[in-house]
Order: sequence, then C-alpha cells, then structure tokens
Amino acid sequence: MSNTITIGRMTFTSPESIDFSSIKTGRRNSLDRSVSLSGKFVADSVSAAKVLRDELISMANSALIVPFTYTGDDKFEGYAELNSASVDSAKLATGLFEYDVDLEIKGRVSEMLFESNMSGSLLTNSHSVTTGTTVYAPWHAVPVNAFNYNHEKAPTDAIRASSEGNVAFFYDPDLRDAAAQWTVNPADFYKGACRVIINNTTRTGYLSENDPTGLTLSNGIIQLTSGTTADQTRFTIKFYDNGSFVSDRTIAVTSGSSGTEYKLWQTAQIIRNEPHEAVVRFTTYSDTNGDGRLIVDATVKRGAHHIGLNISQGPTADRAANSRVNLDVVSGGGTFTSATGYIIENANDNSGQRFLMGSPQGFTADTSNKLIHLTNPQFKTFVGYVYNASNPASIDTGDAVRDQYLESMYENVRLVRA
Repeated sequence: MSNTITIGRMTFTSPESIDFSSIKTGRRNSLDRSVSLSGKFVADSVSAAKVLRDELISMANSALIVPFTYTGDDKFEGYAELNSASVDSAKLATGLFEYDVDLEIKGRVSEMLFESNMSGSLLTNSHSVTTGTTVYAPWHAVPVNAFNYNHEKAPTDAIRASSEGNVAFFYDPDLRDAAAQWTVNPADFYKGACRVIINNTTRTGYLSENDPTGLTLSNGIIQLTSGTTADQTRFTIKFYDNGSFVSDRTIAVTSGSSGTEYKLWQTAQIIRNEPHEAVVRFTTYSDTNGDGRLIVDATVKRGAHHIGLNISQGPTADRAANSRVNLDVVSGGGTFTSATGYIIENANDNSGQRFLMGSPQGFTADTSNKLIHLTNPQFKTFVGYVYNASNPASIDTGDAVRDQYLESMYENVRLVRA
C-alpha cells in the first residue's frame, strides 16, 4: 500500500518529492521550516480528484493552521500553514492532477501550544439575564483527547459526548480574563470539531461550489442540514446520542401570521470554518421577481448543545422589512411550554431529549403552533436540546443552554511557542 500525506482534512497519495528548507528571522532561534511538495493526485474518480484540487487551493487561500502527517516519514508531522498551492489539470478527463504545495511548518506537538483568546460579552437580551446570573457560561471546549490544559482562573471542567469522543468543556465567570493553553496531537485535531459538509465533503477552507441544499453543519453533537424541497426554507436539526444522530426536528423560517415560507435556499457561503466555530450563510428570496431577500447565518461552536440562527429579512413592494418573521417547528416536535427566553417541549422524546428554541429579543411565543415570532428586520434565534432531559446535568438544562448561547464568545485560537 502506498504512503499517503494528510494536510488538514484531505488525504492523498505520497508526493513524488519533498524538499525541506530552514526559515530564520533576525537573531532568534526559529522553529519554522519550509516544505515544498510535488506530486500527482491518484483518486478513485474524476470527481474525487476535483475535490482534492479545490480543497488544496481553498486551504492555501485561507490563513488557517492545519495538521499534517506523512505515513512515509514519522518525523514529518505537526502543524503548518499553506503558503501557496498550484494544481495543473494534466489530464482532466481522467482526473490526473499535478500539484505543488509550499507549507510553512510551525512546529511539532512538543514545540508548540494552542492558545485560546476569548472576547465578547453577554448578548443584550429582554429576559433579565445578566452576566451575574449565568452560571455555566462563559465557556469554551477543546478537542477530543486534548491535554496539558491551563487557564489561570482554573475553570470548572465537564465533558460532553460527541460522535468522535468526549469533548472537554470549561466554564468560569472570568474565562475571558485570560487565555487558555492546551495541546492536541495532529490525529485528534478535528475530533469533536465543527464541520461544514458540502456535497459529501467535509470542507477545510472557505471555497466551495454553491450547493445550498443538503448542506450539513455540525459539531459532532448537534447537527443542522438544509432542506431540499421547493418553496420551503427549512432545516432539519438532530442530536447525537448513543452512537447516532437522533431526535429529528424540522424547523422553518416563515413570514407573516399565515406562516408563508420563502423559496428554496439559493446560496450557501462558508463565513467561518475553524474547528472551534463554523458559520454558514444561507440566502433565498420570497417574491416572483427575486426580491424579498432572506439571510440566515447558522453558527455552531465546538461543544455546544445549540445552534445560533441570525435571521435578516429584506422588504418587498408588498411587505415591509420589519414585518413578522417566524421560526417554527414543522415536523417532529412535541407540545411546547414557555420558559424565560425560550420555548421547550413538555415531554422527552423517544431518545430522552427535549427540543427548545428561543431568542435574546422580546419575541412572542405561540406554543400551540410550536413557533416564536418577532416583527423586526432581524431576529436572533437559537435552537438546541436538553440532553437526558429526565435528569440533565447542570450544564445541560434548558436555562444552561440558553445562557451558553447568550454568553457565546469570540474565540481566536493561535499557535504559540511552548
């Protein structure tokens, strides 16, 4: 079996040549090294070769730190940034592509640490939730099998089960006041990570063909998949439990008291694609001549039991921008009751979960019709689950999930020298 090289989330056949060179800046001791790779893609199909091509170019266009490994040389592993990539379609009809890649190696596991710098504040809300009343937030989570975690505030730790193992979850009122440092092996870097799956490919960078239906956004715990039926603006939400994604709920974004759906999703764009957070922007329209734009930004964070949905609607000749917009459960939901800042199912489903959805804004709850609505051009919402709802852990209750949405932080993860 031939050797393979893995860069980010893509694995391909062993390069024909690997050239190393040193990088030295000023008088300091440098850990950086430059590596040039050249070879040919050998894929199972022309389509698979094109995916490799597009992903390689996408990663080189993005300022992302990615893991790399090479089965032919156990010393060739660590973390790197792609400086450049070129792909020559030598034989497009047969899927033969020649590539050249320049990597800047930042360090091996023993040489570097990941550092999470966190900022932001509690979302302004109409529910009297304040920083002083949130108990299980601010928070963040690190990859499965991460180790050597350090934060000077010694936050409380917990775990959340994902499809790839247990994700470590940390929370503390003063979490933003200092950076967290942690280490993870390249093979574990994407375990428990956020991911965007388009056309059956988990994307590492930001470039992708426009395929807005059937797109999946997930963190291995909660999952959103865009709908495919004409004249419907829907998402299917699922939750991971006991080996599979279950607890299906289909939600729709609609307008007016009649709950009119927009057209089928027209575009999908990756806004952020990092292991700790991923954001996808969906757009469509409502009227025959293409007006009445709807934008929905879907956000998932590593370790979260919720997904944020930021809804923005534009005007038409027949409807003002600040007309009523609804988020409603159209399939799979039970009966709902109102809570502070959200509505939640009254009873556990067959998998033991309860679905909830809410907003920081002063929305109106219509529990009989399983929806929340607001008359506004923008409607900030979230959907999520109470896991093991008969006896949830303290960090998994409905109020905790709400607070973790309201106290979601901007997290910037960088490599620093160990």
